[in-house]
Amino acid sequence: MRRLIGYHLPMVFLVIILVILVVIAALVLGFGMGGMRAMRQRQTALRSDAVSGQVESLRYQVPPGQDPAAVIAALKLEGFEVVRDDAALQTQDLLILCPGGAERERARVRAVIAHEASMDMEGHAMPEHEVHFADEPRTA
Repeated sequence: MRRLIGYHLPMVFLVIILVILVVIAALVLGFGMGGMRAMRQRQTALRSDAVSGQVESLRYQVPPGQDPAAVIAALKLEGFEVVRDDAALQTQDLLILCPGGAERERARVRAVIAHEASMDMEGHAMPEHEVHFADEPRTA
């Protein structure tokens, strides 16, 4: 009897540790999914505010080759809320929310995009380009 218990004791500890690890993994996954859902709801609310006009925004069409993630990251570091416009199927449009007013923030947003977000998809510096917002007339 004593010999039988000695052989099974390490297996019991192994099963207990395995059960604990599975419970921890389930909790982490559950919290992660809840966090993702909250983030998705926040992005939807911000997009709705920008599209409806409740909060003034600037629409920036990311030029081919420029990394939209670099633009988003640079603007967020400067305190701007940025969402992708999913309605623009052919282009990568970003809506930059400007609670202080689009005209008031335009120059600052332009400077951030021009100087801080000038990377291409491979992480190389892009040639200088004009930062153009959708509500501005194109210059020849």
